[in-house]
Amino acid sequence: MVPRRRAFDGQFDGQFSPVAITAALVLIIVAALATPRLRAPGHGPGSKAGVTEAERGGLTPHSGPQVFRYFSEQPGTLDPALASDAYSSIVIAQIFSPLVGLTSDLEPVPQVAESWTISRDGLVYVFHLHRGVRFHNGREVQASDFVYSLTRLFKQPFRSQGLAAGYLDAIVGVPEFVSGRSKGIRGIRALDRYRLEIKLSRPYGALLSALALDQASVVPKECVEAKGNRPFAQYPVGCGPFRLIYRHEDQRLVLASNPYYFLGKPAIDSIVFYTPKGSADGVDTDGAKALLRGDAAMANLPLNLLDQLKGRPNIRIVRWQDLSLSFIGMNVGKPPLNDARVRRAIALAIGREEMLNLWPAGKVLSQGILPPGLPGYSPGKRTYPHDPAAALRLLASAGFGPSHPLPPMTLWKSTANQSVREVDSLMVMTLADAGIRVKLKYVSWAALDSIITGRRAQLFGLAWVADIPDPDTFLRSLFYSSSGTNYFRYSDRRVDSLLDVAQRTADPGARMDAYRAVETRVVQAAPLVPLFHSSTFVGLREEVSGLEVNPLGISTLAMEKLRIGKSVRTREPRQALR
Repeated sequence: MVPRRRAFDGQFDGQFSPVAITAALVLIIVAALATPRLRAPGHGPGSKAGVTEAERGGLTPHSGPQVFRYFSEQPGTLDPALASDAYSSIVIAQIFSPLVGLTSDLEPVPQVAESWTISRDGLVYVFHLHRGVRFHNGREVQASDFVYSLTRLFKQPFRSQGLAAGYLDAIVGVPEFVSGRSKGIRGIRALDRYRLEIKLSRPYGALLSALALDQASVVPKECVEAKGNRPFAQYPVGCGPFRLIYRHEDQRLVLASNPYYFLGKPAIDSIVFYTPKGSADGVDTDGAKALLRGDAAMANLPLNLLDQLKGRPNIRIVRWQDLSLSFIGMNVGKPPLNDARVRRAIALAIGREEMLNLWPAGKVLSQGILPPGLPGYSPGKRTYPHDPAAALRLLASAGFGPSHPLPPMTLWKSTANQSVREVDSLMVMTLADAGIRVKLKYVSWAALDSIITGRRAQLFGLAWVADIPDPDTFLRSLFYSSSGTNYFRYSDRRVDSLLDVAQRTADPGARMDAYRAVETRVVQAAPLVPLFHSSTFVGLREEVSGLEVNPLGISTLAMEKLRIGKSVRTREPRQALR
């Protein structure tokens, strides 16, 4: 049994009452850990068919604490500067706030910055902060906190392990700071307590989207650099709508609503992120089953359970298309994958269409890397066709055949549900038809993340979701030779040169031409095999409302807008249903 720990050591000013807050937090923790259930009709203690309020179509608002329970993989970190996976970001997005937010249409909107101005040449941005925004320890957020937070992104390990630095290197003074020639970044400065100035060395139209990244959220220096046994990455302090109040090993995180949140107190009282221990079928499967039982408010839905949930009177299914790519990655530094002929043979051998047809719901076959809806996307086919005979010829040219077979390889993947495993098994069969023997190895997400970031896997399966609505989020992040998220160890000077051109040019046409050239060159070199662009299916209890979705995926969910109350159909139209 692990003792409960507080997430922060509060320094409250006069408007905060430590006694009242402590009492409220204890109440919420007890309520959350008791996991109040959103029961389906006929499953509650003593209930009988035909007599519950739910069956009459009129669920009443909850009288006790509103606890939102969600099943998710364990987050790798709670430090926004280090976040590089969706499971970390979905929690971080609730605890922290950046300067700018994004609407469901990916348009920039005020967050901690209530407004901003942009110079005519597009090089100088001045952000005016909301007054009275407070960190969870009670201190007011100032422009100097953003100077500290944004500068920190360019220090190690954040520059190489995080995602944001690559999107913000157009800021004046970044090269000098990174090389150690300057102690600060000249292009980031506080004009006064509530005004922040950012200067660019070149126009960069995606700056506001980049500043909306979770990684660019403001953090309090005194908490980040505090000495002791409470590392910030595990016990964070932000200024977002929720604050961490309890964590139990790797299984449960409890967030309580922040009554002083500058955009208004959330409608729900607490969120429980739960990772089942030793889950054999994946967290999504456990979450979907909990949703059916009434033990979860929302869950990601595996394709093999969709039919069970369709038509349920107390569950809504919401679907949206992510800006995403599912792929098989190859570590080009590990033999035999250092030979492009072997990689191309794998790309030719994988039966992508057969895999899609096995469980097609919500999937679109990838023709390249960039997903539909992202600038730079082209419907023209750039991927290899399914051609086992051509794969065998390539392997023979690389010295592999019946008398000297290709050594068996291991494909690492995160613990998966039934539909994913069936698709994976079919993929292994199509590879075997071309003499390519692959063993599937399923591990927890935490273990897979460690293996991929450590570049220890030969083959790995991954889904990549856009961070910003810009081609850089796929092409530069994944394939620039020095990128911290180039998990393939892929290096091509021509690709680097084209990506630099795309980043520096002010000509939109030249920029898109460069991205298309990169995409074609990378697909042909085959450090990855693009598979599908997928939709997300989410199930919600009928009494949950306020879900706003966008193409950047579930990790961007604004949980402060969620509500638990009367059945949705009694008070508002259904939303986002497909």
